[in-house]
Amino acid sequence: MKIASSLKLLAPLASLAFAAPASAGLIDTSIFINADLDVSGSLSTSEFTTTLDAGLSARAIARSFRSADANRNGDVQLSEFLVFDGTLTFANKTERQFLLGDASVNGSLDFDEFVSTSGRRATLVSIRRNFLRADVDVNGSLTSQEYVNFRRGQTPQGERFTIFELTDFSGNGEITLSEFGNFFRQGAASAKVSAKFTKLDADVNGVLTTSEWNPGVRP
Repeated sequence: MKIASSLKLLAPLASLAFAAPASAGLIDTSIFINADLDVSGSLSTSEFTTTLDAGLSARAIARSFRSADANRNGDVQLSEFLVFDGTLTFANKTERQFLLGDASVNGSLDFDEFVSTSGRRATLVSIRRNFLRADVDVNGSLTSQEYVNFRRGQTPQGERFTIFELTDFSGNGEITLSEFGNFFRQGAASAKVSAKFTKLDADVNGVLTTSEWNPGVRP
């Protein structure tokens, strides 16, 4: 059974169910672009400061930056900025999560963006299972409605995949050491992952097949 790969769907901004304003399908990003002096795609503290009213105290600036930096990674990406300044609006926490996760601000979440909305201690295998369940139309990305439905537990059960299939990101029937690492919690010690992989790799060929590792259905 082959799992559909994660493909990015480019959708018009007007498709955002809770984004405003979106007249003519466009959102004004000029303030962000002008502030992004190093063209990195995100704003440092100093760049972010240029978007604020003049005369604010250092404490007020720091407070605003912390508020905008929703994922606490030390800079402000476009989606975070648009939520912070009120360009993108939301009615509840779930809608806010979607908007913040949509780093490309195209109205949908690809797999990597969905990962950013998931728990940091969750395995990428379990996150992939959730993504595939949420992707009802199987097009490789999640609309705002698919995301909200999934978070509310309103998504149909859909197709079930084994842990092996979910871990096999390449879909070639074999699991490399890198793929095997996705079965463990993010940040797991590489030595632990490597030792477990080596123990399972009976023919010492650098990949695992279902005959060597077949852990069942659910992560």
